[in-house]
Amino acid sequence: MFVASFSLPPSIMRPLPQKRAGAPLRMLTAWLAAGASLLALFPVLRGGMALGATVPFWLVAAPAINLAWFTRDRIASTVVRALRRFRRPMAGQARRLQSRGRADRSSR
Repeated sequence: MFVASFSLPPSIMRPLPQKRAGAPLRMLTAWLAAGASLLALFPVLRGGMALGATVPFWLVAAPAINLAWFTRDRIASTVVRALRRFRRPMAGQARRLQSRGRADRSSR
């Protein structure tokens, strides 16, 4: 399950070799897909009064949390890029509108 990076010894925190770096992500993605499929196909696994929500947690939520943790840098950079892209057209559009307004006034 999820283990915070500050609780791991420094020897484990060394970067993985490039050829093995994607193995945990592939395994977690397969776990998440299989868990979601099982929950969709077998409603009994969704839990009830006796099980609570432990089975859905371990089949779907746990691998999703782990994937988010392992890819947090990629997620953060994507969010920052999207925010920058979202802000940029607004400023350009405002400039275009101002320049059009000035051109219309000068031509009259």
